[in-house]
This record gives sequence, structure tokens and C-alpha cells, in this order.
Amino acid sequence: MKRIISLLVIFVLSFTLFSACSNSSKTNTSGNETSKVSVSSSMPETKVENVKVALFHGKQEAQETFDAIIKEFNTQYPNITVEQEVVTNDPSAVLKARLATGEIPDIFSCGTEVMDIAKGGFLTELTNEPYLKNILDQAIESRTFTDAQGKTWAMPIDGSCIGIFYNKKLLADNGLTAPQTLSEFKKVCETLKSKNIPSFALGFKDAWTIKMASVSAFSPAVYGFNLTWDDDKNSGKATFANTEGWKTAFNNLKLIYDYGNTKTAFDTDYNGACSMFALGKAAMMPQGLWALEPIRKIAPDLDIGIMGMPVSENPADTKLHQFPDFSLSISSKSEHITECKKFLELMSTKEIGELWSNKAKLFSAVKGVSSNFDPIAADVTKLIGNGKICIQADRGWSTPFGPEYEKVLPEFLLGKKDINITLDTLDKAWDKAKTLSQSSK
Repeated sequence: MKRIISLLVIFVLSFTLFSACSNSSKTNTSGNETSKVSVSSSMPETKVENVKVALFHGKQEAQETFDAIIKEFNTQYPNITVEQEVVTNDPSAVLKARLATGEIPDIFSCGTEVMDIAKGGFLTELTNEPYLKNILDQAIESRTFTDAQGKTWAMPIDGSCIGIFYNKKLLADNGLTAPQTLSEFKKVCETLKSKNIPSFALGFKDAWTIKMASVSAFSPAVYGFNLTWDDDKNSGKATFANTEGWKTAFNNLKLIYDYGNTKTAFDTDYNGACSMFALGKAAMMPQGLWALEPIRKIAPDLDIGIMGMPVSENPADTKLHQFPDFSLSISSKSEHITECKKFLELMSTKEIGELWSNKAKLFSAVKGVSSNFDPIAADVTKLIGNGKICIQADRGWSTPFGPEYEKVLPEFLLGKKDINITLDTLDKAWDKAKTLSQSSK
């Protein structure tokens, strides 16, 4: 565990420790490459006129950031047009449909399904691309991006976390501070309720936000105590039903729902929840760090923090989920792989890493990029330094299990299934997904 924590400290703190890479060479306006990072000698230098490259992702908060990056890319490669497509409603399902029909984008984000898509033969291997040397080793080595054979199929772009945003001023005005134990957590919620203030801003109209709330709960409650829970489940040593952490996680998820904008939660979308929190209409919001950008658009000076979910009476157990997040892959079916690699090469530079971090409000995976994009970054850095983070959540789950897990969440919150039936349903769904995954190998 100490080694894992050390690596994570390096992952975030290294943004200010690494010196900048030498970037003295320039790019001419003809489209011929003399870029800041040397390219693979295997890449042909033949100029291609009027090439169009499709970029597909679901990272809504980075749309304007990508616009700026694409503009910079066009100044270096005027003959290559990058067309951005942002899909915010279940981008994973849309991507799978594109793969099935052959309408495959040239560059796209696979989310947590990089390895499954790579096994299908849809991705270009990036292992020996020289620009990957600009990316933090800890990010590249994540099993989300690099397989057990050491082959890299996606380039990590940023690091993120999932926890509870909280309005420091609103809590202080009501005589409260960020809770560190379960009893404190419940007291904060009760105090706010007595003053008709929703504790949580919830946008459950977008179903993926329920998953994020649950991740903030189960990462510390389950994996914070047992990083190898997945292995124990697969070997029969553990079940959802007999793991106390899963009961704690679902009870916390219900608490979030009961003390949030309960009556409107399933009518409010993600942007509505961000707005609700930014305008001080709720004290807290369970979400990923990516929500910082839309919050800051509305309230650039709001005094906010981010914390882990309390799961016991021991403050040391209150941990933030931290992980390498967004990445980009290149389609193996693309007719413009060389041009796609040029775009990833630009994405790996320190200048673009700084742009990404400051504009998208996220930790960059590029070496040497500072983490001063927002005061809230200091909260994350402090939690990591104090070992109050958990690196594991759903990244080790089999692909068929994910949709089944997400299906039970609204059923549980709306009272269609109690906690015992919910956990039993998840046990059966896990075992079925495991069988399906094994039979497909």
C-alpha cells in the first residue's frame, strides 16, 4: 500500500517537480514536421493535402479546451483538419455502435474499456511512440491504458478524482465544517435540512451521475479497506452481501439522495446540478473533478473544497477516489494514422498540458505541468500527501457487469429494491458477467 500511495503522490506532485523538456525546435507553415518532440522514424514524411481527422469523446467540460488545441494544431498542420464530436449522452454506447457499423472515428476516447476495444483489433498500438516519454510513467503504466504484455493502447491525458465538493462558506455560515466521520456527516445533513438547505446538488436525470455518487461512496468503503476485493470476489472469498463496506456504500448513497434535492433529482441534469451547487443552492455535490470547470464558469471565486466520503468513525478512513482518467486512442482502421499521431504528439507537449490543466481544470498527465489550476488542487494534493486517497473503484470490473451495476442504482434509490435484494442482485450479476467474460476469451 505504501508503494501505491508513493506512486500517487508522485503522479500529482510531479507536475511541479519535473523540469520542462527541451522544446526549442519549431514547426513551419507548410505542414512538414520539425516539431517540439521527435517523431518515430517509421512515420512517413509525405505531405497529405486536405486531410480530415475525426475526434470523438464525451468530455463535455473539455470541448472549449479541445477547440483551442485544435486551433494550435491547425497553425502547425494547416493541411490537417480535426473535426471534434462531443457525445455527452452515453458516449460508450455510441462508440460501440460506431465500431459495430464501421463508422469509426480516427481518434477517440474509450473510457475504461480500452483493453476490450484493443482486443477487438480496433486500436493502434502506441507502445514505442517517442512522445509517450512526455507522459508520467505512473499514468501510462495504469492497466487501463497498458496491458499485461506492456503494450500501450491509449495515451493518458489527465488525472482526476471523485469525491464530495463542498461550499466552505455555506457550511461555515451554518456553523459547520467538512465532516470527517459518519456521525459528523449525518449531523451536517440534519443541520442543513433543519434550515431548508439541500445538502447535495443531484443531477440524476443523467444516469451516469448516480454512478459517480456511488463511486464516491464505495471506493473508500470497500476498496479503501481491501484493494483486492475484486480478486476475493472472483475466488469466492467475498460477496457483495457479506461485505460490510458495500452496505455502508449503499446506505451513504441513500443518504445523499434523501438529503439532496430529492423531489427534483431525477428531473435535474448534470449541468443543472453544477449550476445548483455553484449558485449556493446546495452545500455539497458528489462528482468528479471535471465538474470544477462548469462550476467555475458560473462562480469563479466561490470558496469550495473537495473531500472523501466518510465511511466510519475513523477520520483516516475518509478517502478521496483518485485515478488516471481521460485518454485518447487511435483507430487501427483509420486511413490517417500518421496525422492522428501528430495530434497525440501535440497533446503530449508541456505547453498543451498547461493549457489543458488551466482551462479544463484537471491534473495533466504530462510531465512538468504545474497543478496550480485552481485552489481546490491544493485540497487534492494535501489528501494525497496524507494518504487519504483510494486508487481503486470499478476499473477492475468485467465489462458486462458495469451496466448491471448501474441498473440497480435508481431501483435502489427509488425503493424498488431494498439493500439486501440489491446486494444479492449484484452478486448474481457479477458471477454471470464473470462467466460471460471467461467464455469470450
